[in-house]
Amino acid sequence: MTSSETFTEVSEPMEIQIVEWDHLDLWKFYPMALASSWSIRSALYPMQVVKARLQLQQQNNVYRGMTHAFFDIFRKEGFFALYRGFWITVPQISATFVYSSVYERLRKELAERAKITSPALVSPLAGGVASLSIELVYVPTDIISQYMMIHKKAASFTGSSSGAIIDCLKNDKLENRVTLGIRVIRAIYKVDGLVGFYRGFWSSCFVYVPSGVFFWSSYYWALSAMQSSYNSFLSWRRRKGPTFTNEENSSSNNGQNLLVMQGFAGALAGMFAAIGTNPLEVLRIRIQVHRTSYMETVKRLIKYEGVRVFTKGLAPRIISNALYSSMIMIGYETVKRMSVLPEFKEAVVW
Repeated sequence: MTSSETFTEVSEPMEIQIVEWDHLDLWKFYPMALASSWSIRSALYPMQVVKARLQLQQQNNVYRGMTHAFFDIFRKEGFFALYRGFWITVPQISATFVYSSVYERLRKELAERAKITSPALVSPLAGGVASLSIELVYVPTDIISQYMMIHKKAASFTGSSSGAIIDCLKNDKLENRVTLGIRVIRAIYKVDGLVGFYRGFWSSCFVYVPSGVFFWSSYYWALSAMQSSYNSFLSWRRRKGPTFTNEENSSSNNGQNLLVMQGFAGALAGMFAAIGTNPLEVLRIRIQVHRTSYMETVKRLIKYEGVRVFTKGLAPRIISNALYSSMIMIGYETVKRMSVLPEFKEAVVW
């Protein structure tokens, strides 16, 4: 081959659309992930209080719906009632580190060892296991915070079986001496011992593990559908519309809209997960607060709620899950992109 025929093969630059564990600088990732999670949880916590009260009330004996509950709590109990129990859930933020670590590491192991490379398959599997790994932290903090959420109107939200803990709180003579959180912890331990902090553990697993699988499956389905629709739109625009400028063409090719799509996909996935697991969520919270057995709780739900079990507390749960999932996905993916090692920065697609 003559020199005139010689050519140099130029490889396409690598693009990273999904930031993997090996791409991350963990010293940057963990602090930024903590700040992101803290901010989002703080903003959306009032929805958790409203959801808990709606799910614990029998039929509609206290609140007519989400809006009524929100304004009634605000008007009668004050703004801080919407954050009652928040500080007890702070350990759950640290559990997000466990979730992230298990999720990302397991995705890597499944890809390398099991050769499962499809994000739509590997992420639900990793998400389900990661959800299970944090239940040891979530269950006790959920139980304590739930009692704190209903403290002012306990009689309206608790059954006869849960009276022992409520009575212990009423008779502890510590109201002006010890914070409510410590009093609730003391009451649960006094009545049920350490086991009381893990009441309904399996019901919690039955909510959050399927929810994790449901979320990641829905997320990648929604993201794929959005990307496909967006690419179809770009193809149509190229054929029918005005010619792209170089800047527009570059923007469409390098996936500049990926982060926005991930936010919308997260919102849709959060909604689907909330709808799909709502009856299990009602079962969980009633077992933990009403202190009834699994079978007794199911019987009561069928007797008193009927088909309403599918919609009880669903509106605030959908809104909370959609907003939380969207903000978490945008925040999480942004943090991951900002935390990549220097050698990968130019390859990351925003």
